[in-house]
Amino acid sequence: MVYGLDVHKEFIQVCALGVDGRRAREFRIGGTAAEIEAFAQTLGPEDAVALEATFHSWSIHRILKRHAGRVVVGNPLATKAIAHARIKTDKVDAHTLAQLLRADYLPAVEMPDEATWARRQLLSHRQLLVKHQRSLKNTIHAVFNRLLLPRPEGDPFSRKNRSWMRAEPLPETERLLVDNALELLEQTEARAAAVDARLLKLASVEASAKLLVTLPGVHVTVAMALLAAIGDVRRFPTPGQLSAYFGLVPRVSQSAGRCHHGSITKAGSSTARSLAIEAAQVVARSSSPLSATYWRVRRKRGHNVAVTALARKLIVVVWHLLQHGKPYRYAPPARTRVKLRRLELERRRVSQVPQSLEDVYREARLPELTSPRPAERRAAARNRAAITRLSRLAREES
Repeated sequence: MVYGLDVHKEFIQVCALGVDGRRAREFRIGGTAAEIEAFAQTLGPEDAVALEATFHSWSIHRILKRHAGRVVVGNPLATKAIAHARIKTDKVDAHTLAQLLRADYLPAVEMPDEATWARRQLLSHRQLLVKHQRSLKNTIHAVFNRLLLPRPEGDPFSRKNRSWMRAEPLPETERLLVDNALELLEQTEARAAAVDARLLKLASVEASAKLLVTLPGVHVTVAMALLAAIGDVRRFPTPGQLSAYFGLVPRVSQSAGRCHHGSITKAGSSTARSLAIEAAQVVARSSSPLSATYWRVRRKRGHNVAVTALARKLIVVVWHLLQHGKPYRYAPPARTRVKLRRLELERRRVSQVPQSLEDVYREARLPELTSPRPAERRAAARNRAAITRLSRLAREES
């Protein structure tokens, strides 16, 4: 039997098809775990189930996978037969899903394993906390701007300036707003610190995270966000496919002899993409040969486009690091050692501080670097020369 499930929060509409494609039966089941489990126990190894990706499809997939022979989660953006239907009801949607699966024409979504799913939930929660922190800081800034009070020097939310905000005489209403916002901000920062500690603990036992933090601009949070978005890198045969998965490739509209390239697609995880662009901002200011991409594009297209192009290049390098299991060859030794030492659960005492990058990787028990090929050595030298020349021209023009 082939089953199509139109999933809602409170219930699930089910359409069961026979091998000939005719409807065997249609019915509803509840949306709770117990009711889905009861339905799953009626399935066998020869049954196939299709459902669309929703906010809780991972939990439904986990329950059904224990009993059904095949469970496919369809991509709702690619299921045009449902999105463009003239008559769209729960029964029609369930029947369409079942027919698409029966014809093996359902665009599927890769479902992550439990560890990857847990990382995604942690990072999504962290993004919510960071967004809440930003909102609270804007609230405090707005109060002082309305009262025409000057901003304190340095970090506005340092310990000294927070004490100043609490001691500054303000009208009664504004005083309440500032005190409440500061209290909520400190509570949110404590929650975010707990999430960061959990991410650090997970990264300390993850070999792939150690490889990624050797990249300039990639700290523990960025590394875990990239790993959570990628999952198993072997499902991406080429680095271009990984870049497309992150939504960092341009849109293409082609017909006959016309071909138009637009802005990036912004597909995939927005959290991972924003963190990749954040890392690219750091790489652009580093001496890494990667930053040559930024300086070349910046001169023609401006800062924003250049940073996005560098983020795409960074994802390509991430693909190579994970595929070949090798650390980054052109990392700054001192800063890289600091990041790798953070990942150690128990700090080991060393008699001599390593100076070279090879010694840093040996101390962190990472794979040893191999000698670069002549072509790679020449490309790195050209990139470094381009960085020096283009950055000097940018300073002269400014």
